[in-house]
Amino acid sequence: MCPGTEDTRLNNECNSKPVCPAKCRCEANVVDCSNLRLTKFPEHLPASTTELRLNNNDISVLEATGVFKTLSQLKKINLSNNKISEIEDGVFEGAGSVVELHLTANHLDSVRGTMFRGMGGLRMLMLRNNRISCIHNGSFTGLTNVRLLSLYDNQLHTIMPGAFDTLPNLSTLNLLANPFNCDCHLAWLGAWLRSRRIVTGNPRCQSPSFLREIPLQDVAAPDFRCEDGAVLEESSCVARPQCPSECTCTETVVRCSNKHLQALPKGLPRNVTELYLDGNQFSMVPRELSAFKHLQLV
Repeated sequence: MCPGTEDTRLNNECNSKPVCPAKCRCEANVVDCSNLRLTKFPEHLPASTTELRLNNNDISVLEATGVFKTLSQLKKINLSNNKISEIEDGVFEGAGSVVELHLTANHLDSVRGTMFRGMGGLRMLMLRNNRISCIHNGSFTGLTNVRLLSLYDNQLHTIMPGAFDTLPNLSTLNLLANPFNCDCHLAWLGAWLRSRRIVTGNPRCQSPSFLREIPLQDVAAPDFRCEDGAVLEESSCVARPQCPSECTCTETVVRCSNKHLQALPKGLPRNVTELYLDGNQFSMVPRELSAFKHLQLV
């Protein structure tokens, strides 16, 4: 409670103090909301926040709520040990002052540059212990100031040529504990690692069997070979926007007409604006539709 509510001067002074989000702990511009079983970003974050701790919660989707647009002093965000499988484009709009982003121990299976839009000042990106299987040319677009990138302990089997070209200031790249398939498609990476003065810890091949446990940068160029006719589809490595298997998706328009659906299909993109469900077998309007805040037409 505010003391002296009848005293205008005291009341104004009281109201000027930063508000701490419910259940969180705030001290010296550090907002600690860890270990609270949160499923989304807390509200009423103080504008003076320099460090935001959201680790060890139950967040599965990072929604683009604009929460960072008022936090111009923010330097560090810790989202480690959550259940994050999806990061909406634009979540980090306004987070240009942030230099460290920790996403260790989550459920991410792909990375696209638009996830990190607005983070031009980022220097450290921690993606350890996720489920990322492939890195492509657009994975880190716009992160020109990143110096340290950790992809330790993921499911990386290949990396597309030029994937790190958008990171001109990269000096430390941790690729250890990944099941790299050292075929012809990864030959470029062996040469790239040898030519760059980047600390990597010597990532190793896991397949084919005759190269198992050999450091990637020690594999001779002719040994990066493919079976005759083996082609790596670049599209297989590109993080596509989510789309239910029963539907077709074009940007933010999802068409699921005449599919005998009795419930909303799983995997609808969070940013859907138009959803076509005509010709199905719904007995009532699905309540889950209220969760799609960008939806304009059903």
